Amino acid sequence: MTLTAPAPELDTRAWLEAEGPAGLAARLLALHPVEIVEVLEPLDPEERLEVVVALPNAVAAPLLILADAELRQQILDHLDPARLAAILDHLPLDDQVEILDQLDTETQEAVLAHISAVDANQMAILRTYPPQSVGRLMIRSFPRVRAEMTVRATLEYLRRARLDVKALSNLYVVTEDGRLEGVLSLAEVATADPSQIVHDLMQTRVVMVTPDTDREVAANLISRYDFLALPVVDEEQHLLGIVTIDDLVDVLIQEGTEDVLRLGGVAGHAGGVDETSYWAGRITAVVRKRFSWLLLLFVAETFTGTVLRHFGQELHKVTQLAFFVPLLIGTGGNAGSQTVTTIVRGLALREIRPRDALRVLAREASTGILLGLMIAVVAFGRAVLWGAIPGLPVAVGLAIVAITVWATTVGTLIPLVAQRLRIDPTVVSAPFITTFVDATGLVIYFLIAKAILGI
Repeated sequence: MTLTAPAPELDTRAWLEAEGPAGLAARLLALHPVEIVEVLEPLDPEERLEVVVALPNAVAAPLLILADAELRQQILDHLDPARLAAILDHLPLDDQVEILDQLDTETQEAVLAHISAVDANQMAILRTYPPQSVGRLMIRSFPRVRAEMTVRATLEYLRRARLDVKALSNLYVVTEDGRLEGVLSLAEVATADPSQIVHDLMQTRVVMVTPDTDREVAANLISRYDFLALPVVDEEQHLLGIVTIDDLVDVLIQEGTEDVLRLGGVAGHAGGVDETSYWAGRITAVVRKRFSWLLLLFVAETFTGTVLRHFGQELHKVTQLAFFVPLLIGTGGNAGSQTVTTIVRGLALREIRPRDALRVLAREASTGILLGLMIAVVAFGRAVLWGAIPGLPVAVGLAIVAITVWATTVGTLIPLVAQRLRIDPTVVSAPFITTFVDATGLVIYFLIAKAILGI
């Protein structure tokens, strides 16, 4: 059980009407920024903007990151460059860069004119890296120590240094020219004998990334090794910065959201958190994204109609064949969708590697056979109860087995092939697999029925 101190209950609108934006803002100062966002939720966008503008810079700063896309854009449009620069000063550099990237060029220059030359220079460095790279998330103020330092000297250095608190989980050992040669945890230093030297405590096998490493790759690394931070180095292993778990957890959440949307066939290549926020996009943008997929699936589904037309003569001879079409294509589509979702998840978590293709295929085919046999028994009984002509229940049962095996095979192979071709497997989404299995499953059904019924 997790116990937390409850946020004070506020009748937000009543306080706003009684004391105005400044009065309500004063009452919010005792709350955590996350709670402030929640408390402001019942208000209209314009009212929320008035309250946020009335907050002190240090309190308003995290709200820029936590607010939804609509409120954030309102704040950015409303604030003058000097006030915005003062608010940004209370955010980490990577968050400052994220906000700056949402401004037009003219506004960016106006804001940067009010930012210190040191911070502006560091932000310029971060902005040279690709938008989805680790370089954009780097913390550049972090503890660097030398191998010959004693524990006593290291602790004294940490007391005097002005460092970002979230950067203090590990200490990074560098050479005189700034090359990374080891790492040790702050806990090791705090509990070690003061006379010990860093060299004797540090780990020399270090997992590291470069600034242009994709954020998702870094997030998977930090999750795999259960680290709190990763060092970022250049090609010559000079230590440039670190990226911490709190930023990379956000990346994992964002990437997971994008993957789910792609699997559902309702998103393309999302480029940022706003693109995966429900309220962020305009209806026209949502329609544009969904229409392309629906049109593609509509065209693909016409193959199902083509199959039915091709076997029209058989359907005319045995009308009862049509009774089982929804059951068969529904089972095949669902089986394929289940498989592709499982495989994509395994690929995303690195549980499945390209070299595992045969093992995975054998496992999923076995699963398909067992599922097909169990459902075939039910389908056979259903056909008998419906009074199907002799032989048709057998045809339906065999078709169920064949279609289920085929669906699990297709749902396994397509993501694996996509991964091999360096295509995002989530782009090959479940709706596409379902549509493909619908058409091919009907072919399997009619061929089996023709063979058994002799039509």
